[in-house]
Amino acid sequence: MFASTFREELAKRQGHAAIVRVFNYSGLGILALVSNDFITLVESDGYGPYETQNIPIETIQSIRFPAYPV
Repeated sequence: MFASTFREELAKRQGHAAIVRVFNYSGLGILALVSNDFITLVESDGYGPYETQNIPIETIQSIRFPAYPV
């Protein structure tokens, strides 16, 4: 039940800035896509090419949605 509620909450925040932490990764970017099994985070340092990270939902330890723009 928690997984489906968590997935639904992430889907509501698609397109917003997010800080995602998993065991060996921490990333800041735009939450671009939420599917049944993973999320896609689009990272950019502002000037270079964008990088996308596909992160399994079950591995997310924490996710924050900062009030300031990325």
